Amino acid sequence: MISHHETGMLAGLRSALIIMLFIVGGGAVVLTVAAFFGDRWWLFDYAANFRWHLFWLLIIAAILYTLVSRGLASIVFLGAALVNAWLIAPLWLTDQPAAIGREGVTIVHADIHPGVNDLDFALRWLFDTEADLILVAGTTAERMAPLAEHGSPYSIIAAPENPNQAGIVILGTSPWTVESFTTDHFGEVVYRITVGSNDEAVDVVTAWGDLGSNSLDADKLAARLATVAEAVASASRPVAVIGNLGATRWTNDMRIMQATLGLRDATEGFGYLATSPVSGVPVIGGWIGIPIDIVLMTEEIMPLELTTGPDIGADHLPVTVVIDPAFQN
Repeated sequence: MISHHETGMLAGLRSALIIMLFIVGGGAVVLTVAAFFGDRWWLFDYAANFRWHLFWLLIIAAILYTLVSRGLASIVFLGAALVNAWLIAPLWLTDQPAAIGREGVTIVHADIHPGVNDLDFALRWLFDTEADLILVAGTTAERMAPLAEHGSPYSIIAAPENPNQAGIVILGTSPWTVESFTTDHFGEVVYRITVGSNDEAVDVVTAWGDLGSNSLDADKLAARLATVAEAVASASRPVAVIGNLGATRWTNDMRIMQATLGLRDATEGFGYLATSPVSGVPVIGGWIGIPIDIVLMTEEIMPLELTTGPDIGADHLPVTVVIDPAFQN
């Protein structure tokens, strides 16, 4: 038999749960809307990276709030969840143009933090990909040197000038031409690599940097994306942008760059390809991260394949892209 005191405790717990759901769900609603105004404040733009997480948070809040209160707030939560779903859905629903080539140019991107313990495993995996171009961010030429040892098909064709500074190390099966661009004020390097030959050459633009999780990093991100846009706009060949640029497809400057330059998101149609952080949680581990490693392409080219993984002990899952070298008119 439930006592009056116990009933009072249950009522108090129910009220506390309602208040918590209202705060959490309300915050998610605010961030869902505010993320459309990323040009106003870095925090709004930072929140845009987590559209997937906001969606699920709002769905759970709507269900629980309905069970304990049945108030109008659950409808607001559900409406905001649908806004996020509308922005996420193209990752599954959008089809890439049909490829017209038979063989592709294989490009691998990996973000290997200096703290990676089992570097030998990561190097073995990179070597076994048989890629034409390997882009390794967050590392040094010294750490990648074993990939270019005698007898290897790879050579290091670009690396940070300071051998002790982590940056982007680029390896290729040929001495591909590499051009570099430097961001204003911050001196970060953006690379443009020409892969292939004759009429089937592709320019690959890559950069590396942190999310705009504070005011300074947000300024660095804006300068980085502006320099990436410069490298794409000045290219005389079809272009693919591949790398951890420090933003997902939903951030303000990324959306503007795509629209201005006519860049297609090559990850659309391949699902939610979360790459960081890497999680070993069973079942849901692959859904915890965000799709921070970007793959964009100009309209002349399209991806034949696009995959992530496996876990090579880094903070990010590597990304493998096979680009159709036969161009659309």
